[in-house]
This record gives sequence, structure tokens and C-alpha cells, in this order.
Amino acid sequence: MFSEIISKILHLKKQKNAIILAHNYMRPEIFEVADAVGDSFELSKSAQEMKGDIIVFAGVHFMAESAKLLNPSKKVLLPSLAAGCFMADTITAEGLLRLKKKYPNAPVVVYMNTSAEVKALSTATCTSSNALKIVESFAEDTIIFAPDKHLCEFVQDRTHKKLIPWAGFCHVHTQLSPAFLQKTKEKYPGAHVLLHPESPKRLFPFAEHICGTGGMSQYIQNHPEVDTFLIGTEEGMVGRLKRDFPEKTFVALMGTCINMKQITLDNIFRSLSQEKYEITIRDEIFVPAQKSLEEMMKRS
Repeated sequence: MFSEIISKILHLKKQKNAIILAHNYMRPEIFEVADAVGDSFELSKSAQEMKGDIIVFAGVHFMAESAKLLNPSKKVLLPSLAAGCFMADTITAEGLLRLKKKYPNAPVVVYMNTSAEVKALSTATCTSSNALKIVESFAEDTIIFAPDKHLCEFVQDRTHKKLIPWAGFCHVHTQLSPAFLQKTKEKYPGAHVLLHPESPKRLFPFAEHICGTGGMSQYIQNHPEVDTFLIGTEEGMVGRLKRDFPEKTFVALMGTCINMKQITLDNIFRSLSQEKYEITIRDEIFVPAQKSLEEMMKRS
């Protein structure tokens, strides 16, 4: 079904010396043209080791921005300008500045799911897997943590630091109810539940493990005795896991991120052939935002 467009993309990719990065939540057919599949930070960092003049990021806008921040000499393309992020949109630079004025001595830790403009106002960025470590790395006792209130709550329960939360969230991770999760567990006895820490705290008692997408793959690898896993994150992760562990059974607990699904093979081909839409970041934002990412790498 997709063989013709896949062949065209692979040919064009070679011709243009380009690399394609695909987030875990992408449509399964996009993995067929990807040079790397993973979470947003993992992909941006891995691109530093790859040879190529162009990066096509099959993900959402903040991910492509992060790839540019870590790969400034490469041209970074986002196949669709409609691929935004609800959580990233919940926080603005102006809003964060107001919060910083209330807590002038507090370091600011922002999640990867933020714009470069917001990262530029932070002390360090974090991922879901290293958020606790980043928070604990500061000497200060009070830390602003934005924008995901659920990830903030997850970290707060595991640290003695006082975290000042922002009220952002991911709509996909908040739609799962405890009743539905309980019912699904009963339907698949013996299955392990893996939940993303962007999920509300009320779901955590049902989980065998709470981790980011990279941690889910690691957990499955470390538990060969388990045949079935209930996956508590955006449903595209199930496609990635089925590809990596074809002998296992995976059940999606959550729905679709419409922003992620804006990326298709067709617009990847158009993006690469026309070299659009290029990610640019203003100089006054670029340097401090890049420093925020580098600070995370230093502390994690």
C-alpha cells in the first residue's frame, strides 16, 4: 500500500543527504523511512552522531525545535505546520515570566514539551525519565516545574523539594478513567500495565511500572515472562512496540494525538522534496534555549 511512496522517500533521502527522525507515536508506516525511532530528546541527541545535511522530524513542532537547538548546523524540516502540541501551548514565555517574578530565587525546570521561547527562560530542561534527577540536582529547595502538572505531581511525590507547578497537561493522558483501566485489566489477567507519568496520579495504583516511552521498551525487554502489556500512553506507541516485540501482545489504553497524526508519508515526501517547513529560531532565543538543554545533559 505504501511501497511506492516509501521508495520515493528513501531515494530522495539519499539524494539530499537527509535523515528522518520518527517519534514513537508516529503512524507505523513512517517507521519504514526513519533513520531513528524514539522519544523527542533521544532523537534530537542521536542526530548529533548522524551524518546528514537535513533533518526531517516526523513529530511535532517543539521536537523539531529541539533538534535544531542540538544540531544548529543542520537544516531541520517539519513536514506539517499543523503538528503542534496541546501541552506546549498551555505555557507562554509571558506566563512563565510572571511566575518567575513571584519566585525570583527558584530555578526553572521545563519539560521537553515546551517551545524554544519557554526553554530560553528556564534553568534546565527535563524529560519524563530524568525529571526527578534534574530536580534533585539543584541546591535550592523551591523549584518552578512546568508545564505538566501530572509529571510535576509524579516528581513531587518522590522528592523533598517544593515544586511550583504550572497547570498544563496532555489531553491524551488525562482521558483514561480508573474504571476503564480496571475493566481492561480484568479482561487481560496477567497483563502488566505501563503508564506514562503524564497520566493523572489516580491511575498509578493500577500500574506495574510508570515510565516514559523509552522506559516502556526497557521494561518489556527486562520481563520476558510477561506476554501481554497494557500501554498507557498515546496509542501510536503500540505500533512501535509491536514492531520491536512481535511475539508479545500489546493493548492501547489511550487514544490518538491528532497533532502527531498530522505527519504522513505524503507530507514527509513534500517536505523533503521542497525543503519545507524549515525550523528557524531567533538568535536571542537560540542561545539560552540551547543552554537549557545542555544544562539537562550536564545534570542527568
